[in-house]
Order: sequence, then C-alpha cells, then structure tokens
Amino acid sequence: MDEFRWRWMLLRRPRTERFFLLHAATRPAGFQDIRVYCRDRISDARLVWKVCHECKRGVISKISLSPEVQRQGLGTLLVDRALLEGRGYRWTTSSQSPDGQAFFRAMSARTGAEFRAGARTGEHIRESPPGRHRPVLDRRLHS
Repeated sequence: MDEFRWRWMLLRRPRTERFFLLHAATRPAGFQDIRVYCRDRISDARLVWKVCHECKRGVISKISLSPEVQRQGLGTLLVDRALLEGRGYRWTTSSQSPDGQAFFRAMSARTGAEFRAGARTGEHIRESPPGRHRPVLDRRLHS
C-alpha cells in the first residue's frame, strides 16, 4: 500500500489500533494473505492460506505473530477468518513448530477442523499459480 493510501486510512479511522489488510487471491484456489499492522505501520501478524471450493479443502501455509501479540487471540481471529472461506472443508497446515502444534490442537478442539500438519492437499491447491490483488482493508475484520 502506498504512503498516500496508508495516511488516508489512518485519517479515516482515528480510533483503529490494528489494520487487517487482505491480499485476496486473483484465481481460484490461489493464495490469500492477511497482514496485520499497527498504526505505526509495523507488522504484528500474517496469515497465508488457500481454499479450493471444488475440492472442499483449505490449507494454512503460514501464520506468524510477533512475540508482543502472541497469546492475545490474534492468531485465533486470523484462522477463524480463513475458515469463513471454507466452512466444513478439510483443512491442513504446513509443517508446525512446537508452539504451532499446540495452537492448532487448540484450534482443532474449538472449531472441529483437523489442521493436519503436512497433509496432502488437493491438486487445485498445489497447482494454483501465485497472484494476489493489491491490499484492501478486510471488511470481515473491520466494523
């Protein structure tokens, strides 16, 4: 996002502390990416995922949170947002760190999604070329 658009967004939302910028997929089963920024434009968190509606599968490719915002519900909020794209779908993740394993076990217990690490994904997800739209505020996370 260019400097002008960033400053305009800050002016229009003077009480907003965190901004959820969505880079939507440009093609079916393509990467989607949400980056979370605080007002000083420092990134707090990021989630990258794909959903294939034909195969009814989703994969979380990356989730990262800065240490200052861990264990505050932000990771849960981001994964819940991804799940909106594929309710009832079979979900997997990339390999997981020990902290990630604990996180996804808790998410699995809460949501019912399996989140198997390194599980095989559908062919559409594997073959989808990269490409994302320019970032916009994610309306599902901003009221």
